[in-house]
Amino acid sequence: MTAFWRIPNTDPGFPPPDWVQPFLELDAEWNAGRAVGRTSGSTGTPKSVAFDPAAVRASAHATAIHFGLNTNSDTPIQAWSALPALGVGGRMMWWRTRILGWTLTQSRPSTSPMVPEPAAGERHDFAVATPQQAAAMAQTGQLRKIRILLLGGGAVSPSLETALQSAGLQAQCQVHLGFGMTETLTHVATRPLGEPVYTLLPGVTWSADADGGLLLDAPARGVHALHTRDAAEAATTASGSPGFRWLGRLDDVINTGGLKVHPTELEGALDPLVEPHLDGRRWYVAGRPHPTTGEQVTLVVEGEADAQQADRLLAAVAQGHPHSDRPRAVVWMARFEETGTGKVVRR
Repeated sequence: MTAFWRIPNTDPGFPPPDWVQPFLELDAEWNAGRAVGRTSGSTGTPKSVAFDPAAVRASAHATAIHFGLNTNSDTPIQAWSALPALGVGGRMMWWRTRILGWTLTQSRPSTSPMVPEPAAGERHDFAVATPQQAAAMAQTGQLRKIRILLLGGGAVSPSLETALQSAGLQAQCQVHLGFGMTETLTHVATRPLGEPVYTLLPGVTWSADADGGLLLDAPARGVHALHTRDAAEAATTASGSPGFRWLGRLDDVINTGGLKVHPTELEGALDPLVEPHLDGRRWYVAGRPHPTTGEQVTLVVEGEADAQQADRLLAAVAQGHPHSDRPRAVVWMARFEETGTGKVVRR
């Protein structure tokens, strides 16, 4: 089975393998003037979204400008992806190829893809991947084949971010995390790993609504005052550029005795304290009903219940994070529920 397919060169062979067919169907839709995406289902029932092709073009050009990918060069930009055709991330990568004149090497979608050598040059100039794919690529030394890698489609834990940042530095690969969704035609802001502040792409602005939720405007993409249900605060990057710091989902905020706790932000502080005790098991912070405080900050851990392990976790947290927002209980779930794209559903 052919492991990759290169556009515009139909290398490595013709006819294309079966797994390429969904991407070729994207071409047929695009040539007919249609661009359709499908939401991931992480915040509601998955649904199809029809886009104006002009909005798709605006998103593609914004990415090229944001990352300094010169489309006027005699040598086409070399891009790579192993994302599937179902999600908007994989679709946008394919559409960028058509709009910007890039050469795309599309690998067979896989959680642990192999990155083929680029058609020209030593590295792929730009690539996209999920955090799970990037972790596998880092372990097999494949980041050395990529100059700029953009992550999306899933959360990046603090420990994984540290590991990928280190692997990227060693491989001289710039690894960035994107912020966006289907409705915005993928990323509207990005940040390099290790930098907590997101920088907006050209043509995108943001503001906060009354409850602190992130409002997005990207008129060229057809996005006007989009309520994201994400909590954010204004911040500046290390170089002084304005942007925002993502605090987590408003729907996940825990109100414990009047104190509002953003689980994602707290998880970053707890990660070095919790990870050594869990042997790679997944976990997250959530609120659970409490008779006096309304909600109690709680560690939710995947696996079989272990009372002694719970005591050790709470002791480690109390010693290393002696603050009022720390977890006061541990609950166990045999297996975390996931969305169709592999995101953990917080309960």
